[in-house]
Amino acid sequence: MVNIFQLIINFLKKIFLKNEDEVIVNTNDPDIITDIDNQEDNQQENNDEPKPEITDNNIKPTETNIDMDNYNGNIIILDNGHAKSTPGKCSPLFEDGTRFYEYEFSRDIVKRIASKLEELGIKYYIIVPEIEEDIALSKRANRANKICEQFGANKCMLISVHANAAGMGDKWMSARGWSVWTTRGVTKSDAIATMFYEEAEKILPKYNMTLRKDTTDGDPDYESNFTIIYKALCPAILTENLFQDNKTDVQFLMSDAGRNAIAEIHVNAIKRFCGLK
Repeated sequence: MVNIFQLIINFLKKIFLKNEDEVIVNTNDPDIITDIDNQEDNQQENNDEPKPEITDNNIKPTETNIDMDNYNGNIIILDNGHAKSTPGKCSPLFEDGTRFYEYEFSRDIVKRIASKLEELGIKYYIIVPEIEEDIALSKRANRANKICEQFGANKCMLISVHANAAGMGDKWMSARGWSVWTTRGVTKSDAIATMFYEEAEKILPKYNMTLRKDTTDGDPDYESNFTIIYKALCPAILTENLFQDNKTDVQFLMSDAGRNAIAEIHVNAIKRFCGLK
């Protein structure tokens, strides 16, 4: 009985503690499954200014042009978080009236990753080419799983690209840092998440960016049963690429150098997963 109570206490501490050693999670984030409520966030949009436009030409086709008849490598499944219609998911306004939007950022990062994978000859799928419509998390997982069923889950890896948040996007917060997530317990994804963390650790400090980790189970990833990675048949990780409501983090994420660095982290880790130098 004592062990059960301790587990509950540890679980609550992991979610709600907001110090420098614990990642700060927006509990209204629709990606989070809780025992109480797994419904998507109904929070209203907190601003009315127009969002940046992304044309269909900015998004890579769902599948690469690599000849599958002669391909026997790994399959990378890319999930860009949220959509233009998703409430919130943005930074506070800057003095010049601009704002960071997670849907635009995640799609741009996935586009940069996909471009590099094309050069490397690594097969990939972008499972959410939609821009306006926020595809349900279970539907995203189902799309990924169809790819796993076609090529074999052991050959596939799913990466869901996001930016973290400590608040509701209405004011700048102090929490910052990059982190990577897997599902709870020991899984094949843990070793992959460590690759991503190690690559981030090589790159981000060069730009005075920080990392966050949870080493309570011996590795640096945080663990939560986010729907997209929890329901995936293949190894799956979710990256929280700094905080969209920390001014220093956002300025970096809105720069071309910052976005190239974030994409490089992902590509370098993917190369390791695929056994490339």
